[in-house]
Amino acid sequence: MNPADICVSSILDKRVTINDFSGFDNVNISYQTLKHIIENNIATWKSALSNVKGIYLIVDMLTGKQYVGSAYGEDCIWQRWSEYAKNGHGGNIELKELLNINGSDYKNNFKYSILEVCNMNLGSEYIIGRETYWKEVLVTRKFGMNNN
Repeated sequence: MNPADICVSSILDKRVTINDFSGFDNVNISYQTLKHIIENNIATWKSALSNVKGIYLIVDMLTGKQYVGSAYGEDCIWQRWSEYAKNGHGGNIELKELLNINGSDYKNNFKYSILEVCNMNLGSEYIIGRETYWKEVLVTRKFGMNNN
């Protein structure tokens, strides 16, 4: 490739660095960071997130609205968050509608954190029950983005 053919699309205000996974209670990452972690298969993150089921929180940083979700599939949180990294909505109706209204770049306003980690041996019913608990605690059905 000829260097003259390269086009700079953006210059970030600060250098992007992704540290090794530093614990579930320290996860508070932007969509761009999540996408980088997933696309680059960062080993410490993949190992940690692939080995626990759990409840996570997505926050719209423009409105403050929250979405509570759960991960209980084969690759646990890693698998679920990989879906979000692809398109920002991960198939969730509420998030998909939000992106349809505001455009796909709106996903850059999302931040991801983990509310609770659960043992791999726990069944999906237990995880869904914990997800329901967090929806009630955070009142995300009334004031957030959970419709179920």
